[in-house]
Amino acid sequence: MLKKIKKIARDHLTNSRGWRTDRKIIVIESDDWGAIRLPKASLLHKLSDWGIKTENDPMLRNDAMASEEDLEALFNTLRGVREKGSPVLTANTIVANPDFKRIEADGFQQYYYEPFTDTLAEYPSHTNAFGLWKKGMEEGLFHPQFHGREHLHVSRWMKGLQNRTSETARLFDERIYAVCGSASTETRKSFLAAYEWDIEGDRTFTAQSIREGLQLFESIFGYSSKTAIAPNYTWNKELEQVYAEGGVKYLQGSTAQRSPDIGTEGNKLIRHYMGEKNELNQFYLVRNCRFEPTLDPDIDNVARCLEQISTAFLWKKPAIIESHRVNYIGYIDPKTRDKNLKLLDILLRKTVEKWPDVEFMTSDRLGELMDESL
Repeated sequence: MLKKIKKIARDHLTNSRGWRTDRKIIVIESDDWGAIRLPKASLLHKLSDWGIKTENDPMLRNDAMASEEDLEALFNTLRGVREKGSPVLTANTIVANPDFKRIEADGFQQYYYEPFTDTLAEYPSHTNAFGLWKKGMEEGLFHPQFHGREHLHVSRWMKGLQNRTSETARLFDERIYAVCGSASTETRKSFLAAYEWDIEGDRTFTAQSIREGLQLFESIFGYSSKTAIAPNYTWNKELEQVYAEGGVKYLQGSTAQRSPDIGTEGNKLIRHYMGEKNELNQFYLVRNCRFEPTLDPDIDNVARCLEQISTAFLWKKPAIIESHRVNYIGYIDPKTRDKNLKLLDILLRKTVEKWPDVEFMTSDRLGELMDESL
């Protein structure tokens, strides 16, 4: 009971400050689209034999690039509620993945990347996946925004690859880079926190990766991304200038930004609130709801998310729902996708029943509304 009271109090605190609106707005922000994770389900047994605790990493066990079947199933779920509210997913996209072949051919001395659209061609059930992305975009179901060039701390990973007997090197041979710390047999810093800084070179590298990533985003999708969400909610404020130069006006995130710096252990926490503005006139869009059935399997995700939406609307805030790609992937285990899409369908239908005037919109459109009202 005390735990529940604390959660409710935290929800109210999150919504107590910042931009307000009388409109009932819902934004669904879904991270990690485009990034690789597990190439095929059969590898899970091999990883377990290596001592990797796959049971501690739900992302590793369930996440992958979305197949044609995954995309069709997701879009059909969103279409099913359209007559009442037109749900749309803001698909925060990693636009590139490591080019494993070139890295290996160069003796692991230099990093190379490839557009995620090239990576899709290497998967057996993904031939027309990007065609389905474009179809979802045309229908207003799926709206890519910028998540990063890669979801990878490149210098840490490349250093790990120098030891060819390491877990990192063995995973490379299976075209995997992402195993969380609690699952790994190695003691190391995160490979997924792409914008953390260990050395001065990381500062320069992350800035350049954002510049190149935003350019690649525009070349793939034909428009520039007005919003960005840093991998692992981790970025130094210096990078906001780089985002701004690339046309990013709105910064997605949670209530707490993890800010790294060279020469310091750990990350400094910087608190944000809905509609907060920085000195570059960029707005922070703060997530205040959560729908993560794969990551939170022991709770009633529908009831909890509806409760958070209700709290947001009580405070006249938009409801920004965090919901990672992993929830909608069945390429590894179709049962996971099917179960979660049923829950998403229930959530959406209950939402439009409870709030008939609800408006679903994308993150960048919400940012524009804030801009127009201030």
